[in-house]
Amino acid sequence: MMPERNVVSWSTMVSGYVKAGDMVMGRLLFDKMPVKNQVSWTIIVSGYAEKGLTKEAISLYDEMEKAGFKLDDGTIISILSACAESGLLELGKRVHSSIKATRFRCSVAVTNSLVDMYAKCGNVKQALALFEGMSKRDLVSWNAVIQGLAMHGHGEAALKLFYRMEQEGFHPDKVTFVAILCACTHMGSVDKGVEFFNAMEKVYGLVPQIEHYGCLIDLLGRGGRLEEALRVANSMPMEPNTIIWGSLLGACRMHDAVELGGEVLKHLIKLNPDDTGNFSMLSNIYAAAGDWANVANVRRAMKSIGIQKPSGASSIELNGEVHEFTVFDKSHPKSKSIYEMIKLLRPQLKRAGYISKAVYC
Repeated sequence: MMPERNVVSWSTMVSGYVKAGDMVMGRLLFDKMPVKNQVSWTIIVSGYAEKGLTKEAISLYDEMEKAGFKLDDGTIISILSACAESGLLELGKRVHSSIKATRFRCSVAVTNSLVDMYAKCGNVKQALALFEGMSKRDLVSWNAVIQGLAMHGHGEAALKLFYRMEQEGFHPDKVTFVAILCACTHMGSVDKGVEFFNAMEKVYGLVPQIEHYGCLIDLLGRGGRLEEALRVANSMPMEPNTIIWGSLLGACRMHDAVELGGEVLKHLIKLNPDDTGNFSMLSNIYAAAGDWANVANVRRAMKSIGIQKPSGASSIELNGEVHEFTVFDKSHPKSKSIYEMIKLLRPQLKRAGYISKAVYC
């Protein structure tokens, strides 16, 4: 019994570091483990996948297979879930290939995980193919594919699938309505989205949660119905969080609603006074309206409470490697070539009609 207890202890420690986001210590402990089991391999591979570290995740996944560990449902679902959340399609495909090579048929739970992974990673065609090939589906299956369609701009297809789901005898739940409201947002169908939101309780007996109110406010804000969105935020039965106020502030910027933007920012500062992004967005709203006096006021306010605007950062995955860039960054070994390419692209973007509306404080 002692070796098994030892494996459990080691795995628990590895899991603790992985959950805390410290992959360096997690990997160090994992490599030192005298004996590894299915659980310990799943923890470390899923951890790398969640962080979007493609090379490490795939390398360890290959090692796990070479070590003779067969994929059980728990391992598959854990790894695919991590791939779905981080957009790690390459590892998700690798797991799918292993499943096809070792299994004649999959459980509903495993197929649902595959559908969810492909949908969230943007391969909606593959997600739909797997979904349509299922001999048995549950509500999770429907939600996964509807959510995937909605997330990637296929709003009409998501709604069609929703109606088909009802025809086949499935009743939507709270997850379904998040996806449907998201679909309406991407379609710009504000009235339709409001109709679905109101139907949740009246027709389906589902009390809207904070995420549904967030979707509704985002829908109204993007549609230009800012005063209505603010009324919803002020009257909802629970306290709006930073995501909701941030969404509304983004809508104010989109529609150049200067006064309302200032009002929304007060709520955000109250909830999260150290978030420089809120000040930056308000500054951009003022700048877009040509209100340079208030741009200066925002900067002074930031300075008075001792916060500075950090450089924006973006990342891109290329050939299994993640590259991160900050504003005016020249740390990349190929930065000279990158900036030369940007210079070449600028006139082409201009000819294509692109005009940047970004204003940076």
